[in-house]
Amino acid sequence: MTQLPILTVTLNPALDTTTSVPRLEPQRKLRCGPAVLHPGGGGANVSRAIRELGGSSRAFVALGGHTGHEYRDLLRGAGVDCIEYPLSGETRSSLTVMEEETGLHYRFVLPGPPQEPRHGEEILAELGRVIGGGVGYVVASGSLLPGIAEDFYARLGDLVRWNNAKLILDTHGAALKRGLAGRPFLIRLNQLEAEELAAEASAPGSPADVAAQLVASGAAEVAVFAMGEQGSLVTTRDAQFTIAPPEVTVHSMVGAGDSYVAALTLAMARGWSLESANRFGVAAAASAVTREATQLCERTSTERFYNETGKATYLARPAAPASA
Repeated sequence: MTQLPILTVTLNPALDTTTSVPRLEPQRKLRCGPAVLHPGGGGANVSRAIRELGGSSRAFVALGGHTGHEYRDLLRGAGVDCIEYPLSGETRSSLTVMEEETGLHYRFVLPGPPQEPRHGEEILAELGRVIGGGVGYVVASGSLLPGIAEDFYARLGDLVRWNNAKLILDTHGAALKRGLAGRPFLIRLNQLEAEELAAEASAPGSPADVAAQLVASGAAEVAVFAMGEQGSLVTTRDAQFTIAPPEVTVHSMVGAGDSYVAALTLAMARGWSLESANRFGVAAAASAVTREATQLCERTSTERFYNETGKATYLARPAAPASA
C-alpha cells in the first residue's frame, strides 16, 4: 500500500526502563523483576507504532552520550530508520515501576541534557535539509530539550509549510502554546492542555469550544481532543465529530496517545479520509491500553478494533468566534 513519506521528530528522547516489584515500600531495598528497555519519547514511539502497523517512517532523534548510543541501537533494532542528531550531554532515562499487588504503575522521568540556544538553530537547519528531501507529514511529539527556545515548534511549522508538508503537533505547556504560531496542520490535546489554552486566552469553555476557537482562529486546520474512555473529538472549520472507542479492558494508558497519533498519521499518509484516519487512531489507542506497561499498539488487535469502532457522530457545526 502506497503512502506519503513520514518524518517523526523527537528532541528529548528517553531510554525507558520498565520493571516490577510486589509492593512499593519506603526505606527498603526492593527486589525488581527483569528490566525491559524501550527507545521512548513521543516521536520515536510514533515511528515504532507506525512500523508495527505495517507502515514506514524516518525518525529524527537528538541523542547524546552512551545512553544515546544504546537508544539508537534499540530503535534501529525495532526496524525504524533512525536519523541521529548528535547532542552534547547524556540522553535522559526514565523508569516505570509496576506494582504487582495493585496493578498501578509509577513513572520517574529525568530531565534531558541542557543545550545552548544555538543548538536549536542547528537542529532546525538539519531538519530543513531532511524535510527538503521530500516529506508528506512531519510528526513533532514530546517535550523540548532544556535550553531550546520555546518557539522551536512554531519555527518548525513554518519550515514544514515552506516545504509543502503537513505538521502534526503533540506536545504540552509553553512548547504547545508557542507552537501554535507555526500553524500546524493538526494538533492533539488532552483535557489539561485544552484547559491551559483556554486559560491563556481568557476564554474558558468546554474542550469542544476551545477546539472550535483554535481552528477558527487559524491556529490549526484540525484539532483532535483526546477524551480517554469516551474516545476522540475532532474539529475542523466545517465540522465537529466524535468517535467512540470499542469496549476493552484497560491495563495501562501509557502509549495510547502515541499509538493514536501513529495510526492517524499513517492512515492520512495513505490517503484515508479524516474520519477514517481518526477511527484508526481510536482503534490503535484501544489496542495500546489493553497491553501491559509501556507497550504500544499491536497490529492485529488494532485492525480488529477498527472494525468494531463506530462511525463518527457529527455534532452541530462549531460557531466561529466573533473576532475570527
